[in-house]
Amino acid sequence: MEVYMVSEKEILEAFDLYLSEENLELYDLNIVNYPTISRVEVYIVSDYEIDIDITSRLNKQFQRLLENLGIAKGSYEMIVSSPGIERKLKTIRHFELALGELVKIKLFEPIEGEYVLEGYIGSSSEQNIKLVINSVEVVINFSNIKSAKTEYKQFKEKVKG
Repeated sequence: MEVYMVSEKEILEAFDLYLSEENLELYDLNIVNYPTISRVEVYIVSDYEIDIDITSRLNKQFQRLLENLGIAKGSYEMIVSSPGIERKLKTIRHFELALGELVKIKLFEPIEGEYVLEGYIGSSSEQNIKLVINSVEVVINFSNIKSAKTEYKQFKEKVKG
């Protein structure tokens, strides 16, 4: 199995640069089994709808970029997608993109005895986010967030019958 000398950061920068020229934004990049690389998952966001034409074109383009970085085509699986309705929030930018959305946040240190909070993102800054829970604003420092993801409840309620 081949081990690649290109860094994950270099791959990220190449993808980021290409996407910015396309007016798209890199949401997340997951390189599985680095440095041997078995799969590359690229999640993109845009102000416009991301359809199959865009993802298949980007799939080819990213494979070309990886080839230019010395990573043989066909040695890995390439996945290009939007992050989906329920997505992980890992960066300040992710929280900015999720303003007004319902999120579930797991904390390292409890706030008023709670380790898991669910509410709507009211605002985000460099240090913290404001979560609105039943009309009450709760300020959460980024360093206290263990994990966070957007919630989509429309189909989750069980039908009582």
